[in-house]
Amino acid sequence: MQEAQALGVSRERLRGRDLRAPHRGVRVPADLPDDLVTRCRAASLALPAGAVFTGRTAAVLCELPWRLGAPPLLSQPLEAVVPPPLRAPRIDGVVAGRSRWAGASHRLVPSGLRVLHPAHLWCEAAVDLPFVDAVALADGVRRAWATQEVMEAAVTARAGDRTCVLLRRVLALVRYPVDSGMETHVRLLLVGCGLPEPVCGRDVVVDGGWVARPDLSWPQVRVAVEYDGGHHRTDAQQWASDIRRRQLLERHGWRVVVLTAADVLRWPEQAVALVTAVLQERGMRW
Repeated sequence: MQEAQALGVSRERLRGRDLRAPHRGVRVPADLPDDLVTRCRAASLALPAGAVFTGRTAAVLCELPWRLGAPPLLSQPLEAVVPPPLRAPRIDGVVAGRSRWAGASHRLVPSGLRVLHPAHLWCEAAVDLPFVDAVALADGVRRAWATQEVMEAAVTARAGDRTCVLLRRVLALVRYPVDSGMETHVRLLLVGCGLPEPVCGRDVVVDGGWVARPDLSWPQVRVAVEYDGGHHRTDAQQWASDIRRRQLLERHGWRVVVLTAADVLRWPEQAVALVTAVLQERGMRW
């Protein structure tokens, strides 16, 4: 508000009904959507220079998966960290802390907001996430934000921390490319039940021509597993593309097993049994 007044904006104008006050000393147009980006931009005006968003706030801004079943995002406070020696500020609607990685290790997301580097975001979040969700987050970081070497360096930098052993366990299960957190859940479910590990996102090429890129596959027996999220059924164009891809795979002798969230989360035993049966029918032994 002091900056606004210095620019000649009166106190009466700052009390206008067309403005709202998400934080002390901050005003935003009331007609802006109450979404994550707007909240973060408003909070950035109240946070000290050098602050970056972290935790679930940063994960969503980076389009990374988070814990399954987490509360609605906008019902939770924003998460941010500042680099030492700054003190974490107290701001309504923001949980702020300190992180030695907040200084040089940050990234800009497309909205222009600063977030903790996703490799360090994963390292700091993993200890509070269920193990499978920590792997899913790491898969997402590896896909879009960091090389394997960068992630290994982030873990090595924490040598001696109580989280280092956990992070190395997670890192050993990271695969590339993985397009969604649920694909990670499917892979770990199958492997955890004793099935041979599938490859992730490998192209199927026949006679030099590209056919498809299944989520998970066992190319030696031409079996693929596809995970279909809700948008696969509600987006007509996506639905048509899915059908065409599966028809092409089947035309070239592949078996395609389609799993949904209900299969993985509500009936995992049946999902595993289905994939097991198809692999055995194709002659795979383990």
